Amino acid sequence: MRLLDFNHPKFTGFSEGEDILIDTGILYAYYNKYDAYYSTVTKLFNEHILHNDNALFLYVNPLIVNEIAHLARDPLKQYLKSHPTEKSNFTASDREVVEHGIVDGVNELIENEVLLILEGDKDSVLKQISLYKELGAADAVNASIANLYGTSFLTVDSTLARNILSERSSLPNIKNVYYTNGRNRDYY
Repeated sequence: MRLLDFNHPKFTGFSEGEDILIDTGILYAYYNKYDAYYSTVTKLFNEHILHNDNALFLYVNPLIVNEIAHLARDPLKQYLKSHPTEKSNFTASDREVVEHGIVDGVNELIENEVLLILEGDKDSVLKQISLYKELGAADAVNASIANLYGTSFLTVDSTLARNILSERSSLPNIKNVYYTNGRNRDYY
């Protein structure tokens, strides 16, 4: 398993034919211009995913879709915590536009089979149970599914990336863990 910062100057992109499970934060940031990671994730998509000469296979699972739908219900929450004076600039209609943009964007990727769906099995669920304390419940699901299928994993969460690396003996089939760190956020 390799840990790779997708914002490091030496990062040149993904491997030909690479299978990548995409974490919630990546898709949420890509479709939510108010997310703290919007700029860096948009840059990643523009430079290494959408305009990539290598074939990539991108995956999600039902838990990731569920998390995105849940977060999309209040898409400005983190932004307004960091920018409280702007609260009056947003109406309920504005929030709905952002919410629908997130959900509709992910829906379109799934319908067009840009994002493929991976599901767990008995072994991955047992792996999930064994890792929930180290990774957290939802992240244990995603890591166990990435391990089951031998995919790489893409996240904006550097702590999660390090935690997955620390559990590499339990997750030997995860190829690469791509991440970024907090200094690449648009705001705090």
